[in-house]
Amino acid sequence: MPRMDALNLEAGNYRGTYKLVGGRPSLDLVNTVSWPGTARMHDWLDSPENLQRWMRAIGLPTPKAKASDLKAAIDLRNDLDAVLRPLASGEQPPRRRVEDLNRRIEQATLRRSIDPATLAWKWKPAEQGIDALAPVIIDAAELITAESHERLRHCPACAWLFEDRTRNGQRRWCDMADCGSRDKARRYYNKRSD
Repeated sequence: MPRMDALNLEAGNYRGTYKLVGGRPSLDLVNTVSWPGTARMHDWLDSPENLQRWMRAIGLPTPKAKASDLKAAIDLRNDLDAVLRPLASGEQPPRRRVEDLNRRIEQATLRRSIDPATLAWKWKPAEQGIDALAPVIIDAAELITAESHERLRHCPACAWLFEDRTRNGQRRWCDMADCGSRDKARRYYNKRSD
Protein backbone atom coordinates (compact mmCIF):
# COMPACT_ATOMS: atom_id res chain seq x y z
CA MET A 1 0.00 0.00 0.00
CA PRO A 2 1.39 3.45 -0.89
CA ARG A 3 2.57 5.80 1.82
CA MET A 4 -0.09 8.26 2.85
CA ASP A 5 1.22 11.74 3.58
CA ALA A 6 -0.72 14.28 5.60
CA LEU A 7 -2.51 16.94 3.60
CA ASN A 8 -1.69 20.56 4.33
CA LEU A 9 -5.06 21.55 5.81
CA GLU A 10 -5.25 24.19 8.51
CA ALA A 11 -6.00 22.32 11.75
CA GLY A 12 -6.54 25.19 14.18
CA ASN A 13 -6.23 23.81 17.74
CA TYR A 14 -6.75 20.22 16.59
CA ARG A 15 -3.62 18.08 16.92
CA GLY A 16 -4.33 15.42 14.32
CA THR A 17 -3.68 15.22 10.60
CA TYR A 18 -5.83 14.58 7.56
CA LYS A 19 -4.84 12.07 4.89
CA LEU A 20 -6.45 10.89 1.67
CA VAL A 21 -6.97 7.27 2.71
CA GLY A 22 -10.38 6.44 1.25
CA GLY A 23 -9.14 5.41 -2.17
CA ARG A 24 -11.97 7.34 -3.83
CA PRO A 25 -12.86 11.05 -3.81
CA SER A 26 -16.34 10.43 -2.40
CA LEU A 27 -14.91 8.51 0.57
CA ASP A 28 -12.21 11.13 1.11
CA LEU A 29 -14.91 13.81 1.27
CA VAL A 30 -16.81 11.84 3.92
CA ASN A 31 -13.50 11.46 5.78
CA THR A 32 -13.08 15.22 6.15
CA VAL A 33 -14.59 14.67 9.60
CA SER A 34 -12.09 13.04 11.94
CA TRP A 35 -13.47 10.85 14.73
CA PRO A 36 -17.14 11.29 13.68
CA GLY A 37 -19.66 11.12 16.49
CA THR A 38 -17.09 11.32 19.29
CA ALA A 39 -15.79 14.00 21.64
CA ARG A 40 -12.61 14.11 19.51
CA MET A 41 -14.55 15.01 16.34
CA HIS A 42 -12.88 17.57 14.08
CA ASP A 43 -14.25 19.03 10.85
CA TRP A 44 -11.47 19.64 8.33
CA LEU A 45 -13.82 21.63 6.11
CA ASP A 46 -14.00 24.49 8.56
CA SER A 47 -12.98 27.19 6.09
CA PRO A 48 -13.28 27.91 2.36
CA GLU A 49 -9.48 27.76 2.18
CA ASN A 50 -9.43 24.18 3.52
CA LEU A 51 -12.12 23.25 0.99
CA GLN A 52 -9.93 24.65 -1.81
CA ARG A 53 -6.85 22.81 -0.52
CA TRP A 54 -8.80 19.55 -0.30
CA MET A 55 -10.20 19.97 -3.82
CA ARG A 56 -6.75 20.74 -5.21
CA ALA A 57 -5.30 17.66 -3.46
CA ILE A 58 -7.79 15.32 -5.13
CA GLY A 59 -7.24 16.93 -8.51
CA LEU A 60 -10.38 19.04 -8.89
CA PRO A 61 -10.42 22.51 -10.42
CA THR A 62 -10.47 25.05 -7.63
CA PRO A 63 -12.32 28.26 -8.28
CA LYS A 64 -12.10 30.55 -5.27
CA ALA A 65 -14.34 28.95 -2.66
CA LYS A 66 -16.82 31.11 -0.77
CA ALA A 67 -18.75 30.48 2.44
CA SER A 68 -21.74 29.33 0.36
CA ASP A 69 -19.52 26.76 -1.43
CA LEU A 70 -18.32 25.49 1.92
CA LYS A 71 -21.89 25.04 3.18
CA ALA A 72 -22.84 23.24 -0.04
CA ALA A 73 -19.80 20.93 0.24
CA ILE A 74 -20.68 20.09 3.85
CA ASP A 75 -24.29 19.36 2.84
CA LEU A 76 -22.98 17.07 0.09
CA ARG A 77 -20.65 15.36 2.57
CA ASN A 78 -23.60 14.72 4.91
CA ASP A 79 -25.65 13.24 2.07
CA LEU A 80 -22.77 10.97 1.04
CA ASP A 81 -22.14 9.90 4.63
CA ALA A 82 -25.81 8.97 5.11
CA VAL A 83 -25.62 6.54 2.18
CA LEU A 84 -22.01 5.29 2.19
CA ARG A 85 -21.60 4.66 5.93
CA PRO A 86 -24.48 2.13 6.12
CA LEU A 87 -23.14 0.38 3.00
CA ALA A 88 -19.70 0.09 4.64
CA SER A 89 -21.41 -1.65 7.57
CA GLY A 90 -23.32 -4.06 5.33
CA GLU A 91 -26.62 -2.24 5.85
CA GLN A 92 -29.15 -0.68 3.51
CA PRO A 93 -29.04 3.15 3.49
CA PRO A 94 -32.29 5.03 4.20
CA ARG A 95 -34.39 5.34 1.04
CA ARG A 96 -34.94 9.09 1.57
CA ARG A 97 -31.18 9.71 1.69
CA VAL A 98 -30.65 7.78 -1.55
CA GLU A 99 -33.38 9.89 -3.16
CA ASP A 100 -31.62 13.06 -1.93
CA LEU A 101 -28.41 11.82 -3.52
CA ASN A 102 -30.25 10.98 -6.75
CA ARG A 103 -31.16 14.66 -7.16
CA ARG A 104 -27.48 15.54 -6.88
CA ILE A 105 -26.54 12.83 -9.39
CA GLU A 106 -29.02 14.24 -11.91
CA GLN A 107 -27.41 17.67 -11.65
CA ALA A 108 -23.86 16.30 -11.75
CA THR A 109 -24.47 14.31 -14.93
CA LEU A 110 -25.47 17.54 -16.69
CA ARG A 111 -21.96 18.84 -16.02
CA ARG A 112 -20.16 16.24 -18.15
CA SER A 113 -19.98 15.16 -21.77
CA ILE A 114 -17.75 12.98 -23.93
CA ASP A 115 -14.79 14.81 -25.47
CA PRO A 116 -14.81 13.95 -29.21
CA ALA A 117 -11.01 14.10 -29.41
CA THR A 118 -10.15 11.87 -26.45
CA LEU A 119 -13.42 9.94 -26.02
CA ALA A 120 -13.05 10.57 -22.29
CA TRP A 121 -15.40 12.36 -19.91
CA LYS A 122 -15.03 16.11 -20.00
CA TRP A 123 -16.43 18.31 -17.23
CA LYS A 124 -17.91 21.76 -17.81
CA PRO A 125 -15.80 24.47 -16.18
CA ALA A 126 -16.94 25.10 -12.63
CA GLU A 127 -18.59 28.47 -12.15
CA GLN A 128 -18.55 28.09 -8.39
CA GLY A 129 -16.79 25.80 -5.93
CA ILE A 130 -19.65 23.35 -5.51
CA ASP A 131 -19.86 22.78 -9.30
CA ALA A 132 -16.33 21.39 -9.20
CA LEU A 133 -17.55 18.61 -6.86
CA ALA A 134 -19.67 16.98 -9.61
CA PRO A 135 -16.98 14.27 -10.21
CA VAL A 136 -17.17 13.39 -6.48
CA ILE A 137 -20.92 12.86 -6.79
CA ILE A 138 -20.50 10.63 -9.84
CA ASP A 139 -17.75 8.71 -8.04
CA ALA A 140 -20.18 8.04 -5.17
CA ALA A 141 -22.85 6.91 -7.65
CA GLU A 142 -20.43 4.42 -9.21
CA LEU A 143 -19.46 3.10 -5.78
CA ILE A 144 -23.07 2.78 -4.63
CA THR A 145 -24.21 1.01 -7.80
CA ALA A 146 -21.27 -1.41 -7.83
CA GLU A 147 -22.23 -5.05 -7.95
CA SER A 148 -20.70 -5.66 -4.53
CA HIS A 149 -19.91 -3.46 -1.54
CA GLU A 150 -17.62 -6.05 0.09
CA ARG A 151 -14.54 -3.85 -0.28
CA LEU A 152 -16.21 -0.76 1.12
CA ARG A 153 -15.09 -0.67 4.75
CA HIS A 154 -14.89 1.53 7.81
CA CYS A 155 -11.86 1.74 10.06
CA PRO A 156 -12.62 0.21 13.48
CA ALA A 157 -10.24 2.66 15.15
CA CYS A 158 -11.34 6.05 13.75
CA ALA A 159 -14.51 5.28 11.71
CA TRP A 160 -13.14 6.69 8.43
CA LEU A 161 -14.35 4.94 5.27
CA PHE A 162 -12.10 3.32 2.66
CA GLU A 163 -12.20 1.03 -0.33
CA ASP A 164 -10.06 -2.04 0.21
CA ARG A 165 -8.03 -2.38 -2.97
CA THR A 166 -5.62 -4.96 -1.64
CA ARG A 167 -5.32 -8.14 -3.66
CA ASN A 168 -6.49 -10.39 -0.83
CA GLY A 169 -9.16 -7.99 0.47
CA GLN A 170 -7.77 -8.00 4.01
CA ARG A 171 -7.17 -4.28 4.66
CA ARG A 172 -8.45 -3.54 8.17
CA TRP A 173 -7.56 0.08 8.90
CA CYS A 174 -7.71 3.38 7.08
CA ASP A 175 -3.94 3.73 7.53
CA MET A 176 -1.65 1.08 8.99
CA ALA A 177 0.83 3.71 10.22
CA ASP A 178 -1.81 5.49 12.32
CA CYS A 179 -4.91 3.50 13.22
CA GLY A 180 -3.35 0.10 12.57
CA SER A 181 -0.44 0.79 14.93
CA ARG A 182 -2.74 2.20 17.62
CA ASP A 183 -5.13 -0.75 17.36
CA LYS A 184 -2.32 -3.30 17.53
CA ALA A 185 -0.76 -1.54 20.54
CA ARG A 186 -4.15 -1.41 22.29
CA ARG A 187 -4.75 -5.14 21.68
CA TYR A 188 -1.23 -5.97 22.89
CA TYR A 189 -1.76 -3.91 26.06
CA ASN A 190 -5.15 -5.54 26.73
CA LYS A 191 -3.68 -9.01 26.18
CA ARG A 192 -0.78 -8.30 28.58
CA SER A 193 -3.09 -6.93 31.29
CA ASP A 194 -5.40 -9.98 31.26
